[in-house]
This record gives sequence, C-alpha cells and structure tokens, in this order.
Amino acid sequence: MRKLTAPRVIRTVSISYEFDTMCREHNISISEACRTGISLILAEKGLKEYDNDLNIMRRINLINQKLSETSEELNKLKEKYNAQ
Repeated sequence: MRKLTAPRVIRTVSISYEFDTMCREHNISISEACRTGISLILAEKGLKEYDNDLNIMRRINLINQKLSETSEELNKLKEKYNAQ
C-alpha cells in the first residue's frame, strides 16, 4: 500500500558542472541536496522548526570563532596600550 505524501512542486535549478560531478560520484540526489540547503537557510533565518542539532553546533562554532578573534584583538590592544 502506497502512502500519500504532500503535493510536490517541480522546480528547475542550474548547478555547476563541479556540483553535478560530485553529486553523481557520491550518490547525492539533487532534490535532497536542495531540500537540505533550503532547510539550512531557513534555520539560519531563525525559523525554529527547521533548526536541528547540526545547525545549532554550526552556530556555536561560528560564535566561538568570532569570540576567539575578538579576544585576540583585545589582547593586541592591551599589549599596545601597556607598551606605551
């Protein structure tokens, strides 16, 4: 027995030759790649229903990187100030 799914919309997309080659080599469906990419973009725009652990970890890593860069800048300014 087949389970009915929500209606689908067919869209045409253009991708680079490199993306096409990599998707074929790694058996990645273009449809799945588009769905995954769209869900990531929606999560980054703050739509909670599209957020997941992977997206949360990505944001934490980005925040940690920015914090580290800011800390380095602060330390350089402190050293410059103390050297005067």
